[in-house]
Amino acid sequence: MKRIALLILSLFICANVVAQGIPQWFYENMEKSIGNWVASNKKYQNQDEPMEAYGMKWEWGAGKKSITGKLYGYMNGKRVGPFWEFRQYWDFKENKGIVVQYAPDGTVGIGPLKVLEDGKIEIKQVFTSPDGNQTQNAHRSSLTGNEFTTTSFLIDDSGNWTENRSYTWHLHRPIHELGELSLSLTVKDIKLSKEYYQKLGFFSIDGNVDQKWLILQNGPAKIGLFQGMFPKNTITFNPANAREIYNTMIEGKIETQMTIGLDKPSGKASFMITDPDGNPILIDQHQ
Repeated sequence: MKRIALLILSLFICANVVAQGIPQWFYENMEKSIGNWVASNKKYQNQDEPMEAYGMKWEWGAGKKSITGKLYGYMNGKRVGPFWEFRQYWDFKENKGIVVQYAPDGTVGIGPLKVLEDGKIEIKQVFTSPDGNQTQNAHRSSLTGNEFTTTSFLIDDSGNWTENRSYTWHLHRPIHELGELSLSLTVKDIKLSKEYYQKLGFFSIDGNVDQKWLILQNGPAKIGLFQGMFPKNTITFNPANAREIYNTMIEGKIETQMTIGLDKPSGKASFMITDPDGNPILIDQHQ
């Protein structure tokens, strides 16, 4: 036990040394990058590049010592991609920040990240394609609150920089996945309702008629039949983590009702909210 305790203590000390070894400006840059960022592509949209917007999602890596990201496109309101994947970390051997990015075709870009005298962040990378060809690109960015601007540059073999594109990115609050959508219907006679929906091709997958509730499914469509449980028909989502969504609602000052299981750290949990038109929405985590 003593050896295990010493091992745990040594790991704790090492972890703190690592955390202390990351410069404050670099850690703050990672921290401020976390979230979903969206930028319009209307200026550069064309037949060969139909995306009306681009989105980047940045998350913490293991131990909050690095961040990982993905770049997506938005076309006709739908997300496509990802086109690039990123990792940003502090290289303790070289004592500098590094950004690595990967394309689906195998192209890899890698290079240092540094802060300039004017406070802007500069990333200069060498990109190597699967056939061995190399190119150099650079980005300069500035972050102000929930908005940051990026300008990309092409670098030729002589080291000359040519400005390429500029984007203004806006931070969107991270949205937790709501999960599967279904309708919870308030019925007067659950046996009669069950027979009716069975004629539409629905079949029972959960519930108990004697307990006056059933879950029915037809392909991807799912409905719940509830007798004497809800005052109105209800929109239902089944997320993987209702607690995170609940915290988001509280932060957004959205009133919640009928909370169940949220006082426990894990397991089943649910709560209800009501939209501006009075439609009830049930957030129901099953596991």
